[in-house]
Amino acid sequence: MLTQRESIADIQAAAAAVDRTLLMIPGPTAITAEVLAAGARPVLSHSDPRMRGFVAESLARLRTLFDAPASQPIICAGSGTLALEIALANLVEPGDRVLILESGVFGGRFRTIGEHNGAEIRVESAPVGQAIDVDQVRRAVESFRPKVVTITHVDTSTGVRLDVEPLCRVAREREALVVVDGVCSIGGEEFHGDAWGVDVGLTASQKAIGAPPGLAIVTVGQRARAARDNRRTPYPGYFTDFKNWLPVMESYEGGMPGYFGTPAVTLLANLHTALEELAAEPMPQRVARHAWIAGAFKAGIAALGLENVAAPEVNANTLTVVRNPDGVGDELVDAVRAEGVTIARAIHPELRGRSFRVGHMGICGPAEVLTTLGAIERGLYRLGEPVDFGVSLAAAQQALSRR
Repeated sequence: MLTQRESIADIQAAAAAVDRTLLMIPGPTAITAEVLAAGARPVLSHSDPRMRGFVAESLARLRTLFDAPASQPIICAGSGTLALEIALANLVEPGDRVLILESGVFGGRFRTIGEHNGAEIRVESAPVGQAIDVDQVRRAVESFRPKVVTITHVDTSTGVRLDVEPLCRVAREREALVVVDGVCSIGGEEFHGDAWGVDVGLTASQKAIGAPPGLAIVTVGQRARAARDNRRTPYPGYFTDFKNWLPVMESYEGGMPGYFGTPAVTLLANLHTALEELAAEPMPQRVARHAWIAGAFKAGIAALGLENVAAPEVNANTLTVVRNPDGVGDELVDAVRAEGVTIARAIHPELRGRSFRVGHMGICGPAEVLTTLGAIERGLYRLGEPVDFGVSLAAAQQALSRR
């Protein structure tokens, strides 16, 4: 084994000097040249026939992506956080009860949105890295009787993937509406919105879909529409109102686009091309590819003696959250960037300074996984950690060869 130690200042200087880097964070993700080029064309009017076609085709493809043919997709300018607010705020009124299933930090955003809208909140969670027990959820639903249950499919702070189907079933046994945050899952994990009973699903453009950041995407089912229509109190929002967005989306599909706010036409062109590329890969094949790539990366991490935060049975296929070696902090992220690969620091309070996050979704393939593992090996070496060079690459290669 070889060891070497460089000062943190040297590592930070080396990282700052990197001109080009392989982007391996959990979003935004790398995108293809074709998706990038789609946004370089002249800006179109939102009522231009070409733009009408782009949006109508994108909405149809989103129904397939979410496997929610009976739901109406909404696309608007914003981030995944806006999608969370659109999804939940339309459904709750002051005094309504919301049960939040928390597997990391992003359940907290649902909590804040619910509180801002006057809801009574209950949070059910599990230890970091573990899934929430279905029986635990059933007891909470029986005793709390929520109007809405929120589920984070994959939490980007922990890498935990929840089993959405049984959680939806438990919620709907008591007629609760179900909102699923699929920001870090849609396009990379198995998802069947209508069959599972998801009333509102949501994601963002910059994750497994493989488009630039800037678009919030929400699918609205019939029960969710009815909840908005039957509110007892006026809806306090404006830009986030279902009633402003749903008619516009329906009008695009009808060939005569309506108007609410100026759409992000360049980003819609990017999204159209990304969804076109995604549609060329059947979803079962795409999900299997993500599992294959994830298995290779996680095998490489294990070969280095590093641990995943998420337990094996709930470990997501779209990203991996890895515990640092003892005594190593966020300087590891800088050391890896100095080797030409950008990974992400931890954002969960219990993991900050003690773990790092790697996204492997969208167009990520074997080359990106092997490059990243090599950079992690060299980064550890820079920090004086014992490294048996090539051990993670060998493990990943073996996993890749078993496809």
